[in-house]
Formats: sequence, C-alpha cells, structure tokens
Amino acid sequence: MKKIFLILFSFTYSILLFSQGEIDTEHKILFRNEKSFALSLNSNGYGIGYRYGKRINAKKKLLFEGDFNIVKHQKEKKRTNEYSLNLFTFVYGKKNSAFNTRIAIGRHHEIYKKFDRNSVSIRWFYLGGFSAMFLKPIYYEIKYDTTDVIITKTFDKDINWWYIVGKKPFFYGLEKITIIPGAYIKTGFSFEFSKKDKKLKMFEVGLTLDAYPKPVKIMETENNLMFFPVVYFSYRFGRVKSGYYLKEQDEGTYKP
Repeated sequence: MKKIFLILFSFTYSILLFSQGEIDTEHKILFRNEKSFALSLNSNGYGIGYRYGKRINAKKKLLFEGDFNIVKHQKEKKRTNEYSLNLFTFVYGKKNSAFNTRIAIGRHHEIYKKFDRNSVSIRWFYLGGFSAMFLKPIYYEIKYDTTDVIITKTFDKDINWWYIVGKKPFFYGLEKITIIPGAYIKTGFSFEFSKKDKKLKMFEVGLTLDAYPKPVKIMETENNLMFFPVVYFSYRFGRVKSGYYLKEQDEGTYKP
C-alpha cells in the first residue's frame, strides 16, 4: 500500500511541473462557491465524499464536507478453505465489517493560482468534525468434524479455519449493527487542473486521524485500534456553483 501511495504522489507531483501552456482566454469566475464529489483510496480502505466550498474571499473558502468509508483492519488477510466444496474465501479472525461516516467543517487556502489552461491551482485545506463508526457482525457457516450439521454464528477464537465453509449475506443480522461515536481531523493539498473555469477536476493527497472512545473491534484475533491515522489519495470532480465573471466586473454589469 505504501508503494501505491508513493507512485500516486509522484504522479501528482509531476502534474505541477507541467505548469505552462495554452493561454486561457475564458473569463474567470471570481469569489466562487464550489461543490465537488470525491473517490478516495485510503491506506485502510476506500470511500466516497461530498464537499461544498463557500467563498470568503478570492483565496479562501469555508468548507463543509461529508464522506463514507469502508474501513479495513491492517492485519486483514484473505485465505481459502480448500476443504469446502466452493473453495470459500474469507478473512480468518474477522469479527465485524466496519464503515464510517463523517461530517466536518474547515477552510482551504489557495497557495498558487492558475494562469493558463495547463497550469495547476494548489490549495491547502484543513477540517475537523464528527465521525461515527458502524460495526456490522459477520455471520459464518460452521461445520464441525463430528457432525454434518451447519450452524451460523459470529467468529470466536475456538473456530479453526477449516470449520468455516461459508458466510451469510451482508444484510443478514443487519439489526445487530453497533455505532461508536468519535471525532476526526483532516488536512492535505489539492491540485486543481480543469481547463474549464466552471468545472472542477483535482487530485488530492492528505492525512486524516479518527479517534474513538474505545477500540473498534474489527478482528477477534488481532489488536484493535482506538485511533486511525490514515493517508489517502482522491480524485475530486464537480463544478462552480455560483460566482461572478471578471468580464461582468470590467463592464460594470455585475449585480451582487
């Protein structure tokens, strides 16, 4: 995973080196409000997100953000039960499926502004807010050596891996979901490279830290964490929701 993020960061950095090109004759939108969606690859999973940026001035915005993430334990490793008829693949020791939702507020500061079509706008941002971790029990189908009866239960340390022959669908036992409230902070840099001023296209790299009041029990056979430091990389896309054009300002036709 570290190699993946190193490659992605190197690719993002290379975009910055290509910072001159075709002159942009499009009338720029100033004091923009923006909305965007994100697809994220995290060091402990993956997720989707939404962000709304409300203008403060030409270089700063107030950010409102929400996201949803699938969370993996760092020691998860899939294996196959060769003794099952369907060669069932599973993560031995996994007790719960985990995912979180987060809402936050923060700001971004534009460090470098685009001047032509092929240049890149660089933004630094920071956010903080609330996180909720959802734990949904995983139910396995267990067949012991001494009987042909298959029973359904969650994982415990007395279950040997060759006893596990199947797994119930995700929605089985959905009413058993537990929620752990927490908090998180986030910071990073975004690199906006769209050639159209009304649209947003950007790569983003950053760090998040989620904190919960007790360990989040994903695995039964491994230590579980209360704090989740995460490196992430995302592709963000969207559009400018409102603003005004430089042309309107020059011609005196802009109406706030």
